[in-house]
Amino acid sequence: MSTKSILLIEHEASIREVLYTCLREFGGWRVTQSSSIQEGVNLCRTICPDAILLDTSTSEADALIFIEQLKQYSTTKSIPILLITARASWFTLKQLHQMGFAGAITKPFNPSTISAQVSRLMGWNNGDSQQSDVRSK
Repeated sequence: MSTKSILLIEHEASIREVLYTCLREFGGWRVTQSSSIQEGVNLCRTICPDAILLDTSTSEADALIFIEQLKQYSTTKSIPILLITARASWFTLKQLHQMGFAGAITKPFNPSTISAQVSRLMGWNNGDSQQSDVRSK
């Protein structure tokens, strides 16, 4: 099985570093870091990750603009995006899908289980790279 590639978009350096370390060490994934949504859009053009983890501490409008920009590039249309947000419980899975997201992970997150949450949401537990219909609570 090939190693999954994740694009991590988190503006806060300390949280980005924790996420980066957890995803690499516990998940075993290649992780590319970005400190801004626009930089993330630019990185998607070149790295084509298997999944994107997007912190929504920035305005929700910025996250929605990011989704629209991703959809403009045919090579990135199918990249699932997971939100990392304190407001994860505000949305149903159906609402997240309608907004273009594969799921959401609640902040604050547990560093020791974040990679398992990502695997479950992405359906990667069985080596399957398809999205799962499970949302972190």
